[in-house]
Amino acid sequence: MPSSPPSFRVRPAIAADAPALAALSIQVWLATYATEGVSDLLARYVLEQFTPAAFTGWMDDAGTGLIVAGADGHLLGYARLGFDVPQPPPLSSVAGTELCTLYVQEPFTRSGVGSALLDEACATARERTGSDAMWLTVNARNERACGFYRKHGFVRRGTTWFVLGEGRHENLVLARP
Repeated sequence: MPSSPPSFRVRPAIAADAPALAALSIQVWLATYATEGVSDLLARYVLEQFTPAAFTGWMDDAGTGLIVAGADGHLLGYARLGFDVPQPPPLSSVAGTELCTLYVQEPFTRSGVGSALLDEACATARERTGSDAMWLTVNARNERACGFYRKHGFVRRGTTWFVLGEGRHENLVLARP
């Protein structure tokens, strides 16, 4: 962890960010979920999901918002929003704003980067939809992320499952009114 919070700026993502966003995503995802090492299944998943092309596509998609936090030409984290996304059944058939991803590189956790990204995500949702209410899914075993979202007013609304290969992983559905 840095000795003091970095001086960072939060802004909309641009196409030039795509390679760094892909690399940051792979790094954060593997550090969080590959707790027993990197298997072929996990490697294939991250290399298929987190590509520069995927990020460029999200930047070009009117139904997606992509916000980055950066300092001195380096990305520290990002948030990705999906607009008009239905909540997982059986919770609600009402569509809303999904916080699809909020990733912060490990050295910058607990430095205000995540909170700043979440604040900007809420502002973006409010500007786009008239409301900063949003929902998300988070791995039930990711205690640090669950605590972060609770601290920011998210409450549990239900459970869903992330399926990868033969494995089913419990995810909590959280929402902030």
